[in-house]
Amino acid sequence: MNKDLYKGALIMAGLVVALVVGSFALSDNGLQKASCVGRAITSGISVGNIAAVCGLGR
Repeated sequence: MNKDLYKGALIMAGLVVALVVGSFALSDNGLQKASCVGRAITSGISVGNIAAVCGLGR
């Protein structure tokens, strides 16, 4: 694989991360929810349970 493919993949990954962070920040209590997701990931809660723990489904 060439460098251009890796650069493109990194740009797309960065764009996806920026969109996810932006959507959290613009939602109700977005910064609190984003910090809850960060704490849940670092404390070892499974990805499937993060929505229930942080109340993302409301």
